[in-house]
Amino acid sequence: MALVAPAPLGFERSPVPGATLEDLDLEAVEAYLHKRTPALAESMSLELLAGRLGLLGKAQSKPTPTVAGLLSFGLLPQLHRPEWGLSIVRVDGRVLSDAIEERVDLEGSIPAMREQALSYILKHTRTIPDDVETSDGAEAPESHSEYPIAAVREALTNALVHRDLRLSGRVAVRLFSDRMEIWNPGGLTAAVQLEEQAQHGGVSFPRNPLLASTMRTLGLMEQIGRGLPLIRRAVQRAGSGQIQIIGTQADCKVVLPSALVGPRSAHADH
Repeated sequence: MALVAPAPLGFERSPVPGATLEDLDLEAVEAYLHKRTPALAESMSLELLAGRLGLLGKAQSKPTPTVAGLLSFGLLPQLHRPEWGLSIVRVDGRVLSDAIEERVDLEGSIPAMREQALSYILKHTRTIPDDVETSDGAEAPESHSEYPIAAVREALTNALVHRDLRLSGRVAVRLFSDRMEIWNPGGLTAAVQLEEQAQHGGVSFPRNPLLASTMRTLGLMEQIGRGLPLIRRAVQRAGSGQIQIIGTQADCKVVLPSALVGPRSAHADH
């Protein structure tokens, strides 16, 4: 399935109306600049270098965080754009019309939201015992999460970084009894064969290239086109079944099956 969605080129470099330098973690910005361009960071002011890198712009002749700058280093970007948050819903069942156990709304920069979401997911998902043979021949129980953390981390990062920032929807994580869905507003940015990409990778067309580059420098992503294959491999190794990647021109959803109801679980029941 090949789908095409226009990318809002340049939007991420736009100054955010009403935002000021006080909205940024300036220590984090400075550390980033020294990591990104150490030589220039020694010779240029923070404002000048951050401006050249697209993290700061000008509004009414004042330095103003850009969209990318605020999402990367903002203390609370949602004060200015509430739709840039992340929602998590736990459902007692397999469809969204079933009873809602809990909903939480996470806010902060992209790195902060990712860590908050990972922490919540680890706390509120189940573990699966493994039978591991010890040196004396006895079996010692070990456990792993029903969702491979590597797959969850990659899917979360993709949803937060590659979403369409102009749309009003929040990135959403939905935890059902049999699966996890990670949804983001904004479809694919180029003609990509989803099945081929999930199996082989090698294609990277970020909707927000500045934001993706910043996250790459921060160590949150690689940007070499192997994210979907990593998700697929992690789920296969966990014995959970097959991932689903559903993309339209309006949105994108990654579905991770629970290992508790996947092929491994079914095999264990027999």
